[in-house]
Amino acid sequence: MSCHKKPLTSIEMQKIILILLFVLFLIVGQTAQSQQPNRKAMIRNRIEQVKLREIKQRLQLDEATFAQFRPIYLRYERRIANIDFKNQARLMKANTDSLSTEEANLLITNQLANAKKMVFIRERFYNEFRKVLTPQQLVKLYQSETEIRRKVMTEIRNRRKEN
Repeated sequence: MSCHKKPLTSIEMQKIILILLFVLFLIVGQTAQSQQPNRKAMIRNRIEQVKLREIKQRLQLDEATFAQFRPIYLRYERRIANIDFKNQARLMKANTDSLSTEEANLLITNQLANAKKMVFIRERFYNEFRKVLTPQQLVKLYQSETEIRRKVMTEIRNRRKEN
């Protein structure tokens, strides 16, 4: 008997490729499902990276300055992320004719609390930012943050409408 194997036909090769692709999709699908608990962290990380790229460009930071700025900004950003900016939107969109006194008072006090938190965080990080940014760059940073936040919220709303 000969141990010589005949070459695979193109149909057999296609079957093997299809089986390998199927197994690959199963593995990728399983990996994606197992990573669902970290989905929010991954999204937050992606948003941070996009913000950092945008801010670097807008502030025209060189690599050395950006390397100093990045860890400060990430600490700052994580503190800011704890503020509920939805309350600000609720205040601005509220129909004053349909609000009770208690509801209006709650909207205002929530907005004031958020404003205090924001001021506290900015005051706390001001000196750290000043070590690497000029006052003009700091103003531009705050302007950029507001614009980026607006873009992110718009994108999130658009994606929710699509789904």
